[in-house]
Amino acid sequence: MTEDVPVYAAALLLDPSKRKSYIEECWPKEWHEGAFAAARSLWKEEYNYDVEIHLPEQSLAVPALSKRKKDTMLSKMRLEVRNKTMTRARGKDDFDSFISEAPITLADDTTPLQWWCSEDVRTAYPRLSRMAIDILSVPAESAEPERTFSGARRTARWDRLRLLIESIEKIECIGNWLREGHIRPSAEGGIGLPCDPEAIEGDI
Repeated sequence: MTEDVPVYAAALLLDPSKRKSYIEECWPKEWHEGAFAAARSLWKEEYNYDVEIHLPEQSLAVPALSKRKKDTMLSKMRLEVRNKTMTRARGKDDFDSFISEAPITLADDTTPLQWWCSEDVRTAYPRLSRMAIDILSVPAESAEPERTFSGARRTARWDRLRLLIESIEKIECIGNWLREGHIRPSAEGGIGLPCDPEAIEGDI
């Protein structure tokens, strides 16, 4: 089972309050190696590579384009050196290092996903944090994804058949964020960017 669904094992291994010790204590012993191998394979195939830095554009009128390109290349070089240094310091890759460490106790109001989204953690584990955020963002139930999927059919009605898949995905994503209160439109006093749901007064 764990070999066929590596995401479930990976979610437990990447939970800072569980990690490898949780599976070793709570799962049947014959499941251990299969779970670890499946999650490790997912890490190596999909996430174990250097993360590129995407610098924000300052202005269309900024001079010396070649200088910005040099700065970007320098940032990538620094990132590569830092990643290699961190890997050598740990003696093994990020995944094995993280899951082998002792579990920690999270604050009552902090979820594993929120822990991984913190700047300090993402800096310490630039590649592993991408994997953790992707996996821990998957809804525990399928009701909301199915609702979004059904809504996409109304978005892509017959007079909108030229919409690209990427455009439909963005429309449904923004619509979900609006319904859940993660963003507030500028017409209602917001700036159209993701924000803290607790800071929003009232429902959208």
